[in-house]
Amino acid sequence: MTAIVELDGVGKDYAERFILSHVDFRLNAGEIIGLTGANGTGKSTLLRIMAGLSKPSEGRVWLFGQEPGPRSRSRIGVLLEAGFLYGDLTARETLLYYGRLYGIKRPADAANEWLERIELTRDGDELVKTFSKGMRQRLAMARAALHQPRLFLLDEPFDGLDQRQSERLARWVREWGEAGCGVVLISHDERMVASLSTRIVRMERGMLREVGKENRAP
Repeated sequence: MTAIVELDGVGKDYAERFILSHVDFRLNAGEIIGLTGANGTGKSTLLRIMAGLSKPSEGRVWLFGQEPGPRSRSRIGVLLEAGFLYGDLTARETLLYYGRLYGIKRPADAANEWLERIELTRDGDELVKTFSKGMRQRLAMARAALHQPRLFLLDEPFDGLDQRQSERLARWVREWGEAGCGVVLISHDERMVASLSTRIVRMERGMLREVGKENRAP
């Protein structure tokens, strides 16, 4: 089986200080991997490397069985702290912009569908800079999922969401896994990680340690 993501001896250093050290990792289709660990242990850095947003200092990365490139990156949905949102665009303009960037055939229809799914239809023509944290988070999630990626890299996706919105996102994550996508999930909500993940790994001092398998709740 070809892995969606495979890392071989990946390391990353800043100013001669190693953030990641010889990380080996494999994510197969249908897996939802919970990535845990204390702040500052390299979790977000690892996600950025998987997304092709940062190059490792050592080791190799494969996405969908090949070295990272425009084609493989176009199959990734990334949610990082920055959100990749522009305050002077409206929510609708944001999704239209990314829809065209991703080459979606009918970006306006996709934008309208996602505005409805994230319950921002009435706010679709408001500027993003006026949004609350939770509204921005929902929009960032829609941006990441708009082009139907096969790999989701999610850094604290539940941050700013209320219970109902969190449960809806959790349902989507399960559906993506059941559809054969791969998901890597970082969250401080240990209960949510345990309920969603098929595997859990922990980052400690820049290295990965397997914590558990088959932890997903029925």
